[in-house]
Amino acid sequence: MLGDGGSNKKGTTKVLASESLNDKDIYTYAQSLAGSTPLIEVRKSKGVVYYAKYDGKIINLRNYSASAQESKARWTIDIIGNKDINKASNLSGNKFELKFR
Repeated sequence: MLGDGGSNKKGTTKVLASESLNDKDIYTYAQSLAGSTPLIEVRKSKGVVYYAKYDGKIINLRNYSASAQESKARWTIDIIGNKDINKASNLSGNKFELKFR
């Protein structure tokens, strides 16, 4: 993709060196993960979350995270409940994160 920015020890979070992507590029990628289900915007005290729920899966795109200082992430995509990722990665976690710098 755009180069490795790191990951956590469990392998459930990937930080991508994605400085060349703008906010719209990242939003468009998150929307592509959700397929035909539109992302819904919710404003929270921490920031903005866009989410889509479909077929027992959830895609969240958010502009905040607890690790933002450490990861330098501008956006985080949460992929929750996608069993295909579990099979491909041999991981048992229910939530995977992609962090975009």
